[in-house]
Amino acid sequence: MKTQVTFRFSALLMLLFIASLTSCKKGTDVTPAPDLAARIAGTYTYSEIMTGGKTYPASDTNLKGTITLARETATSVSIQLAILNKSTNEVFADDSATGVSVSEASNGNVELKYQGNVIAKISGSKISIEGSDDAGTDFTLTATK
Repeated sequence: MKTQVTFRFSALLMLLFIASLTSCKKGTDVTPAPDLAARIAGTYTYSEIMTGGKTYPASDTNLKGTITLARETATSVSIQLAILNKSTNEVFADDSATGVSVSEASNGNVELKYQGNVIAKISGSKISIEGSDDAGTDFTLTATK
């Protein structure tokens, strides 16, 4: 008679174990990873400028401001530059564009293209924009998210 009680108790434990396994919810509610435009969207603060082969941190320049990217679609963003002269608040780079396409480059960086031309590159949390000032001096402006 003791063997029947042990068998019934073992069978009951086994049924409870199986029931607990089958009642677990499968992991189908996984949140999808954000698209490329959503990943790069945000506000980037001016951090350095490179000109004449030298790089100058923001603290050593007379510039301040931000570059803002806003998601439009999974593959496009709008961009707003607002870089000002610290002492006079005069505009250094103030421009905007919509319909800027984003794509991953082969090296893992992100390229921003406007009207077929690469206008900016993002590497990690830094965006770099190449340009030239009124005097024709080339520069690369970098901002960090």
